[in-house]
Amino acid sequence: MKNRFISIISWVLLVSVIFAPVVSAAGIPGDLDGDDVVSDDELTDAIIPYMEVKYLGSESDCLDLGELSLAAHNCMHIPYGTVIIPVSSPGNLLQGNILNKGGAPTASLMYEGLITRNSYDGVYDNWLAEDWDVSADATVWTFTLPEDATWHDGVPVTSEDVQFTHDYIKSNGLWISSVLRSVDHVECPDEHTVEYHLKEPYLMFKDAISHCPGVCVIPKHIWQNVADPNHWQDPDLIGCGPFAYENRVSDQSLLMEANQDYHGNVPYVDKVVLTVIKNMDSKILALKSGEVDVVGDLTAATAESLSGRENIAVYSIPDTRGIELSYNTQTYPANITGFRQAMRHAVDRDTIVSLVFGGYASPAETTFLMPSVAHGYVNPDIQPYDYDMEKAATMLRAAGFDDIDNDDILEGPDGTDLHLTLLLWSSGYNAKIAEVLKNDWKNLGINLEIKQIDPNQWQKEVHNYPMFFSGMPYLMHDDPEDLTHFGSNEFFGKPNWYDYSNPQYDQLISELRSTADDDERRDTGYRMQEILAEDVPCVPICSIDSIVAYRSDRFTGWESVNPMYWNVVDIKQLSNIKPVSPVSEE
Repeated sequence: MKNRFISIISWVLLVSVIFAPVVSAAGIPGDLDGDDVVSDDELTDAIIPYMEVKYLGSESDCLDLGELSLAAHNCMHIPYGTVIIPVSSPGNLLQGNILNKGGAPTASLMYEGLITRNSYDGVYDNWLAEDWDVSADATVWTFTLPEDATWHDGVPVTSEDVQFTHDYIKSNGLWISSVLRSVDHVECPDEHTVEYHLKEPYLMFKDAISHCPGVCVIPKHIWQNVADPNHWQDPDLIGCGPFAYENRVSDQSLLMEANQDYHGNVPYVDKVVLTVIKNMDSKILALKSGEVDVVGDLTAATAESLSGRENIAVYSIPDTRGIELSYNTQTYPANITGFRQAMRHAVDRDTIVSLVFGGYASPAETTFLMPSVAHGYVNPDIQPYDYDMEKAATMLRAAGFDDIDNDDILEGPDGTDLHLTLLLWSSGYNAKIAEVLKNDWKNLGINLEIKQIDPNQWQKEVHNYPMFFSGMPYLMHDDPEDLTHFGSNEFFGKPNWYDYSNPQYDQLISELRSTADDDERRDTGYRMQEILAEDVPCVPICSIDSIVAYRSDRFTGWESVNPMYWNVVDIKQLSNIKPVSPVSEE
């Protein structure tokens, strides 16, 4: 009887036209135990006082009609409310078609890959696939699709869509086909089972298809009629994710709505609006005024200014990116191993973390892999790169760099003054790190020039200078597979950024990719890290946190789920957040 009562009252509340004032809420109305979910009992406890006040004239406290409607939506898990998120450019609004964007970006919200990576927990999460398995030799990967999955236009999702996606990407020579280069062919034993047959054992195939960039699944019934995917403009953006495309306003905004037929967890939020606000100061003003609900990628100074402000909460996502000082190992003086070995002791990580990032970062002392996400894959026997300027000076002299003419500038083995150029592609924290290094290295007798170039010229110019910064997401620091970035010709068949080449290292890459035994992979990764620690193609600096501010009076749940990347426009987060305030009109 109680459940029937709740259903009737909830239905009335849900279909009511509400003109209630927007209120600031410390939590979800009706949620008495603070778990962000309104149970049947809690909704009953909210409805009865409302009915007593409304119809019996009681003067007891109760939720108003707007709050009660929100409680009912939450209890019945019916999407409610609109979250508004600023993005920096029209390029952040999905345009053209998803394959032109590449991969399976969780920020698309509308498309899905088969699985996602959850590096913080060291596991993979189901996405479109509800289950998956791999053969003992890691050559056959089997994914099971949910029977109730449909595309946003109502057509069922089947294994043929997954097979078609693979074949279509390869037959059209799209750049993302490199992710699938290990696949020989794809088979469909039945409508909801798909098998990837690989050319050789590849235990990290799951890594390749899940992120950086990953592979999304596209609907065969639409794309089979597209002859030129490089230039096709998709008018409907049909995916099978938790949000569906509704409309776009030119280069200004993109509107998506919750897919209530979603095969997974239906979002609690009804609509997502991405709106272009190019300037960070303007984003912060919009957050303060309530025009937007969340802003990510804040500086420490901005976070400090927002902390304690009414209705705004600030939190950080740990270790989202790793920053390294990288060398072009074929360019003087970085082509001298002794120079690189000396300079690994000339990076003051503690000062950089404090001065540049305001403490929202952690010194990185390991070789490329980050312990917080790579876990047991980090070689524990490698000694950290300690900061010791005297040791650095001694090692520089041993490598042929000394102040022969006593002018406070080192001369190199070529007899000329040592002048270094550090290449930058942005003026943000990289420039601040560079200034710390420049001031510190004066004490070594090194004159450092900081050269900033247009990001569009980066790929062309990066090989022309001895030093640069590389900053990669944590998902590229979490597994021995990521160590292959240092292999010869591993950058889509071209030399790696570091111009680094070591035949022994390349052989270990082959061994890593040919085994299906995880213990062997770990041991091979240990040996690769030993070589990197000796050859020093890069020096780890720190892992940085991503700082987020959000309207605590509008939505809750931002902090309870780590996004796949550091972007708040993320399927995991936007499927998890819940509204805490009723809207003025529903």
